This record gives sequence, C-alpha cells and structure tokens, in this order.
Amino acid sequence: MENSQKKQIIGIAIFVVVIIGLGLLLAVIFKQKKAPQPQQRQTTEKSQQETTAKLLATDPSDPSHINNLKYIQEGLEKYYNDKKTYPKKLDELVPNYARILPKYSSSKDYFYAYYPKDKPTAYHIGTLLGGRNQASPKAFAEDADLNSEKAGYVGGFNGADPVYDLKGGK
Repeated sequence: MENSQKKQIIGIAIFVVVIIGLGLLLAVIFKQKKAPQPQQRQTTEKSQQETTAKLLATDPSDPSHINNLKYIQEGLEKYYNDKKTYPKKLDELVPNYARILPKYSSSKDYFYAYYPKDKPTAYHIGTLLGGRNQASPKAFAEDADLNSEKAGYVGGFNGADPVYDLKGGK
C-alpha cells in the first residue's frame, strides 16, 4: 500500500470514530433528560382541564363586547369634552370621536341611554354577556349595575347582571 492510501484509510477511520463518539454522547445526553413523573403529568392534565372549563364558562365574544363598550365610552368622553353634552345617538360619535361604531351583532346595537332628554350630561351603555357561567365573570364585579329605566334616562335599561354596563357623566 502506498503512503497516500494509508493516510486516506486512517483519515476515514478517525472520521468514523468521531461520528460514533458524537452519536454516543448525544444518546447519553438525551437519556439523562427525565421523562415527566406521573404526578407531574396529572398536575398538567388537571391544569389543562381547569383552563378548558374556564374557557367554556364564557362566551368567546364577551371580551370583545367589553372592549367595544370601553371604546364607545372613550368616544363619548371625547364628544363631551368638545361639546359639553353627550350625544342622543351613538352614531354622532363617527367619524370625529370614534372611527367606527361597533355593534353587538350585525342586526343589534349596544344598549345606550342618556339623561336628561334635552342636553344630556350623563350616559349609560351596556351589553348582554353570553357566558354560560354568568354569576362569576370578573367583568361583572367591575360594571355599574345601574337601572337607568327607573332613573329617568331616555332609552333606559336595567344594567343588572348578566348585562355588563358602564355609566358616565353627572
């Protein structure tokens, strides 16, 4: 055998040994990573079940409705700061105080009431939340629960739960 052939064989042998060594090293590393213990798996499964139950307890559109009301409320406050009165119709917010006027659905608006009739200085807005577990959503702890029907508002409505409502003005 010539010298160049011997060097070539030695080079190939070294290459094979290095590849085998790397393979063994990787096998040891992956084997050392522990599989989750049964207790950990049960905890994870329980957590996932709790999360699923919470998600099922609310209507997926509820957060969107709440955000829409807060957006409308911002528009109402901008309108009031400019005109010193609240609008008699939410449509008056567009386009100067709100880019768009969100709706509850394609055929239904959010609840809106104002007081007094001639030059409104107070408002009440609301939406029916569709969650299946309506006694516990955090949102109901933060809303107004105003009954603007009895308070003499134009277009008044009862804001008791399951209606999420906000009020503003004097």
